[in-house]
This record gives sequence, C-alpha cells and structure tokens, in this order.
Amino acid sequence: MSQDDFDLPRSLLLFSREYAAEFGVEPPESVDAWQERFARYTSELKRDLKRDATPRARLLTLIEFVHGKLGLRFDSADMQGHDPQNLFFDNVITRRQGYCVTLSLAYIVFGQAAGLEVYGVRIPGHFAVQFKDFSGEEKFTALVESTAQGSLLDELEVSARHRFSAQSVEAGCYLTPLTDRQILAVMYNNLAGLTHLRGDSAKALDRYNRSLELGPNNPEALYNRALIQRNLNLAQPALRDLNAAIRLDPNFTLALLARAGLLFEAGETEAGRQDLALALRQRPEWPQPHLLEGTLAASEGRLEDARAAFERALQRDPMSKDAHKALAQVERKLGNHQKAAEHEAAAR
Repeated sequence: MSQDDFDLPRSLLLFSREYAAEFGVEPPESVDAWQERFARYTSELKRDLKRDATPRARLLTLIEFVHGKLGLRFDSADMQGHDPQNLFFDNVITRRQGYCVTLSLAYIVFGQAAGLEVYGVRIPGHFAVQFKDFSGEEKFTALVESTAQGSLLDELEVSARHRFSAQSVEAGCYLTPLTDRQILAVMYNNLAGLTHLRGDSAKALDRYNRSLELGPNNPEALYNRALIQRNLNLAQPALRDLNAAIRLDPNFTLALLARAGLLFEAGETEAGRQDLALALRQRPEWPQPHLLEGTLAASEGRLEDARAAFERALQRDPMSKDAHKALAQVERKLGNHQKAAEHEAAAR
C-alpha cells in the first residue's frame, strides 16, 4: 500500500485483533465499532480546534485533547516497555495508559484525522511526535514528548543527548516524519521484542522480518534482529544486519559492540578491536564497552587488564550483575577467592 491508501487506525485495530490475545490482552470485539469511536473523538477534536487562530493554540488544543479529554498517561510501572497492554492502541485508549509509541499514536491518529500535520518520529530507543503548522505567517514546528503530558523537546538537546549521526537523520532513521507503514513497522519491532522475552526466538525473528519489510531503514530493528540471529547461530545474517545498521547510523554504539563480539568469535580480532575502540570513544560513560574490553582481555589471558576493564564497567553501573560475574571469574583465576566470593554474592 502507498501512504495514501494505508489506513493506520484500522491497521492498528487489526494488529490488536491478530496479536493481543497471544499476550493475554483483550482484543477489540469489533473493529468497526472502534472506528466509529475514533470518528467521534475526531469530531470532538475538530470542534475544539475551531476556536484556535494560531499554530501554538492548535498544538495546545491537541495536547489537552490527548492528555485531558482522553486522559492518556505514561505507564510509569512499565519503564522498559515490557507490558503487552501498552502495545495495543485500543487497550491504551481503554486503560488510559501507554508508552511512547502508543501515546504518540493518539496524537497522530486523531490529529491527522482532524486535519493537523502530526507525525511520528523515531529517536534511539524512543518515539515522539512532530507537529507542523505553516498555515499562517508563523512557520511553527514542535517536537512533543507524549510520555510527559505533551511537554516540548528541543531537537538540538535530543541530538546531543542521543548522539545519533547526521547521516542517520538524512537516511530517515531519526527525527524524520514516518509514513503510516513505517509506524506499523515500529509496532512489529516492539511485538517481536515481547515475543523474544517470552522465549520464542523463531517467532520473534519472523516478526522482525515483518518489521523490516515495512520499514527497512530502522537501525534498531536491524540490531534487534541481529541479536536474535546470533542466538540462533546465524552469524552471517547477523553480521549483515549489523553492517546495515551501522551504515544507517555510524554512531550506533550498541551495534558496534555487537559486531565487535561477532568478529571476535570469528577470529577477526583486529577488525573487532577497531569497532570496540570506536565504541569506547563514542560512549566511554557506558558500562557495555568496558565489559567487552574486559572479555577480550580475559580471553587473551590478560587478567589484570580484564579486571581493570570490568571495574570500570562496575564504576559506571554499580548494579551490573554482568560486571560482578566477570570480576568474580577473574578474581578467582588470580587467586583472590574472598573477592571472587564477594562479587558472586553481589551478582545473585
């Protein structure tokens, strides 16, 4: 389907009807009834917008509609996005709780139907709303955080915090309006993640495939699929996906680390070291690069270097069980059995 004939609201309802019950979530009884409900909401929003004369006023009306009239809130009990109830749009409307993607969908579904220029945009590990209104003298754009009651985000601050590359924006990965098809691709990516959490890697792989068929320029979906492929001993497909993810966003540190790990396993140590060095430069404050650095050092018998790297990881994340486990192994090999026992206890 082209963007013009892709019915996003209906697709979201069909998505819910197809997959919700699998996760113990009540699917919509009637897609048509829900579409009628959506139409009523749109009519209400259109009436509210009639009083607005400026772009800023129209945005405030949309924010009030989503978080006031519909009463939608961020589900703070689901910080990791692991609760299936927050994936299915009709369920989010009913429960009045959701997470970044599904809360943003309320802006998109009802805002677009009411004639506003509202789009979904990806941010690494996140999803936000882009609002545009060039109807008057004021050319107004805004980036809206749906999980914080419609607070406005600064694009420069977002770019600085997440450090994605300009290349990734040019490739349409981040801070770029998504088509309806690409939004559904995000839904399939999240569905695949939930499926993997339930232990079904083969089905998760199928769903990542579907996500990437709908939206191939998603570095995070490529990375996620690569992790599944690696777990299924599909090293070459995993490497291809990681290469593609890094081409889309050369600043994708987690993909660099995953590729380095694959290269180390394949005996391509020098190429892996290059990825690891770049990851350490990009994100020295993260524990993950130091964990991999320590793992490499331990595999080469450089136990003192390994201990230092794992300690750096633990400094960055004192709750890291992986760092404690790794330090326990190194300390035991070094003959420091008391320290090893302390790290083993902390890792439990």
